[in-house]
Amino acid sequence: MENKKNVIMKVAEKLFSKKSYSKTTVEEITKRAGIGKGTFYLYFKDKNDLFFSIIKQEFENFMLKVKEEASNIDDFFERLRKGIEIYLSYFEKNYDFFKILLQEKPFIKRKGFEQFWMDFFKKWGSFMKEGFEKQIKKNKIKKLDLEDIIYSLIGILHGNIHKWMLNGRNYSLVKKKDVIFKIFTEGIKR
Repeated sequence: MENKKNVIMKVAEKLFSKKSYSKTTVEEITKRAGIGKGTFYLYFKDKNDLFFSIIKQEFENFMLKVKEEASNIDDFFERLRKGIEIYLSYFEKNYDFFKILLQEKPFIKRKGFEQFWMDFFKKWGSFMKEGFEKQIKKNKIKKLDLEDIIYSLIGILHGNIHKWMLNGRNYSLVKKKDVIFKIFTEGIKR
């Protein structure tokens, strides 16, 4: 049963990316997935529920990857560098998914979308928060508001991701990890 749900989600993700969320119908999704509409409604209330299920699953996969690859790194700054690399790599490898997030933002129920981002920032922030707190206590980084630090990092990451997308994805996003790390940790002052 779980396999059918995953098939529906993968088919929908491709269609949403190619045609857009608003122009894709449940009928198209079920036809491409090779299932009946009744089966669709066993797993999802509607197309919106499907959309948020895709988002939730993708970001759970992302956070799992971050924890698997970066949590075992003892040095905070190396863990931060690895977190940046994983973030960029995940966006690069899952372009269809992130394209959906960007192009469909105006069409999705606002509260659900806002809640999703709040939850995401909270999870991503909790991954980094403890490390930032320790570095502040050790006087290795400035004593700044933790949310400001975390949102600034996310802003730098998303700015680079948007630039990459606007430039037609004609370079590896992951190659920007070192410059992003350097700007974030050292600033731009000489």
